[in-house]
Amino acid sequence: MLAVLTYASASADKYSYSFSNTPISEAIVRISKDHPEVSISFIYKELDNYKTSVIIHADDAYEALRQTIGLNPITITSSNGSLYIEALQRGRYKYQGRLIGSDSEPVVGATVLMLNPGDSTVVTYGVSDADGFFSVPCDKRDVLTKLSCLGYKTTYRRLDSFNAGTIIMQEDAINLATVTVEGSNAAAYSDKTVYLPTQRQKNASQNATDLLRFMAIPQIKINALNNVVTDNFGKEISLFINGLAASAEELEGLRTADVRRVEYLEFSTDPRYKGVPKAVNFIVQEYVYGGYTKASVSENFLVGLSSRANIFSKFSYRKMNYDLYVGSDNWDNHHIGSTVSGNYHLKTDQGGSVDAKRDELLDNTHFRENQIPVTFRATYSSDKIQIRNTAGFIHDNTPISDIDGKVVFSRRDGNSSQFKRSNPTRKNSAIYSGSFFFAMPKGYSLDITPTFNYTHTDDRLLYMAADNQMIIRNADEDAYNFRINANARKSIGRKHSLMAGINGGQWSNNLQYSGTNHYTDKFRLGFAAGLVGYNYNSSKISLGADMGVCWEGSDINSKTQNDVYPWTHVNVQYSLNSRHLFSSYFQYASNSPTISQKASDILQDNEYLYITGNPFVRNSRHITFNLAYTWLPANIFGMSAFGEYFGNYDRLVTVYSPYKDGEAVIRDYKNDGDYNQIHLGLAANLKLFDGKLQLYACPEQYFYRSSGIYDTKYSPFIFTAQAVMYVGHLYVKGYYATPERQLWSDSNTIYRSRNFHSIEGGWSNDNWNVRFTAANIFNKGWVGASLRMSSDYYSEHRINYGTYFHPRLNISVTYTINYGRKVQRGNEVGQQSGASSGILK
Repeated sequence: MLAVLTYASASADKYSYSFSNTPISEAIVRISKDHPEVSISFIYKELDNYKTSVIIHADDAYEALRQTIGLNPITITSSNGSLYIEALQRGRYKYQGRLIGSDSEPVVGATVLMLNPGDSTVVTYGVSDADGFFSVPCDKRDVLTKLSCLGYKTTYRRLDSFNAGTIIMQEDAINLATVTVEGSNAAAYSDKTVYLPTQRQKNASQNATDLLRFMAIPQIKINALNNVVTDNFGKEISLFINGLAASAEELEGLRTADVRRVEYLEFSTDPRYKGVPKAVNFIVQEYVYGGYTKASVSENFLVGLSSRANIFSKFSYRKMNYDLYVGSDNWDNHHIGSTVSGNYHLKTDQGGSVDAKRDELLDNTHFRENQIPVTFRATYSSDKIQIRNTAGFIHDNTPISDIDGKVVFSRRDGNSSQFKRSNPTRKNSAIYSGSFFFAMPKGYSLDITPTFNYTHTDDRLLYMAADNQMIIRNADEDAYNFRINANARKSIGRKHSLMAGINGGQWSNNLQYSGTNHYTDKFRLGFAAGLVGYNYNSSKISLGADMGVCWEGSDINSKTQNDVYPWTHVNVQYSLNSRHLFSSYFQYASNSPTISQKASDILQDNEYLYITGNPFVRNSRHITFNLAYTWLPANIFGMSAFGEYFGNYDRLVTVYSPYKDGEAVIRDYKNDGDYNQIHLGLAANLKLFDGKLQLYACPEQYFYRSSGIYDTKYSPFIFTAQAVMYVGHLYVKGYYATPERQLWSDSNTIYRSRNFHSIEGGWSNDNWNVRFTAANIFNKGWVGASLRMSSDYYSEHRINYGTYFHPRLNISVTYTINYGRKVQRGNEVGQQSGASSGILK
């Protein structure tokens, strides 16, 4: 017994506290220290099983402690001026477990009754905490557990061990009124940050990515061009809906009105997140049965044909969910291509050297592509098992990809000739992915994820230029890859867990080139890895560490290479309270060359340039270390400051060297030098006028340093800003981003795009969402980006043209129709992706 005893008269002071998932013993100690005039006695050990999440406003100590205890099985007694706190349960044994819903959310405040299996009399009871955990002391072995909570079906479990593991409770068909939380819409915990989207933000959004953009979460960024979601360090974030992985197309089908909250997770210990470093999970409302169909249409103007349309349909019955996705993407424009000014260092007939300049000037282009994805998915979900199987097919046809213009040669007295480059392609892909999750007794869980992708590609390249020189490169490719990941996890109490996993797979490309060059290639790249990990998670600290060893073997036309390398990740998050979160991350790993970088074929690209790969390039090692601090002082303001170091050592670079006795140049690959990057930034959002005006800004500073044959320094600054104003069912949003600037890691290429700006307005109701956007209205021309690179034998200045940064207008409309009774929405199936190609480009 530990007692905190002082003697004083009763106090009339105000007791004001806010506890979030705090152990009750810790909360009582805090109250006792703040009010030494009150005598409080309690037993630490017995109270450590319970946590509290409550806001307290009381005028006396007894009421403050009563609110702190809440529904937990704890008594408070007042005697002779002292307060005695005692847990009701005692026992030699302790039954532990965790309750979650089918959406992977914790079931909070559930009653856990321990019953005698013979006559169902109550032995003892407990209550699940804010994370769904329960811990109930008991003297009896082999008990029958009754689990009940409002909104969930009552569940019974016969417990023959003291660790019940994770128990999934099925939602009950109870219609609950919408609850709007006005107190706090953001809170930081040791392993995640929780955000509550406002009704205005949900109404304005057409899909999940839209919702993130309107919420302006300071820990994430969204690319305005391709809608890719990353953290502030530029690392892509995995996206989930109700704890299940979702593709970009699946997120497009999300009905944002059903989103209850959005979680930003860092190194979650939940096995359903499959060990991804960063994740965004959309918690979506659950329904009973039935289905719905959602249609989306988007059309761009002023840039040629650029349309996207898709239909998603869902039907659910009991424990099964069936999803069907059909899409159509179509492009047809005359403004995609590049102007290239290349300088080649060549030999002369007299044995000397000369710089030969070749300028490829663009006159006309025509690009047309049609893509049709179809995907079907079936999901089975029960209290212990979740099984998902997804099958997809994609037809991707580019019948026209033509560029013509003028080639000017300085070595030929400035003579010029017309050139034409035509590169039509056709791809057909078949995709399968599975997910098998099993929650087992004694805190064990098993997750198995197999994937298989197959793509057949017909690629036709025709280049005609000076002196009627013709280059024909036809490529027929069968590419496939498979991979299987298996991870087992063991929970030890509430704070500790161990994880072990194995994974392996293979990428294969069978290629046949015909035309100017004839090659038959077979590429194989296989790997196998094993890993172990440990996680510690308390209310203040989350620590994760894993390490493993990977074997990687490549076979490029019978030229083999093997590499065995270790890797490790360590991450720490510290939550001072719900307003402050500190995080740190360290990684040591390897970068593997792609199959095309290892190809030994030699292909002609133009009159002076040939391209090939190097089957003997080595893997390079890299280190990543970052720090971040997130501050959420109030609903009107949030910010995140961040910094990162990335180093890639003995990295893979492109090299240019003489070819054909110095009459041409060949591009190859080799390991050389180091690449270092420091990235600093600050992201902040501000909400004014009761959230009707939202402001977001993110300044970032980069420091690049490259060594070896590409000895270069570069320090660009970029800035992003956004403002949103809501007026009833209408909204107006403005966005601006400075040009993106980078130093590429494989050369001294400096990339610079153009600025991107847009203004959009929209209207929505329960079923319709209509949006009009005007983008880049102050830009002129079709220039998208410029790239500069220099080396001893070849230097290049390239200007890329396209539609991304050209002025354009867009209108997009979504419409959702329901049939039957409502079902779970949000984890919609979407377009899949095929196998990666090994065709040299």
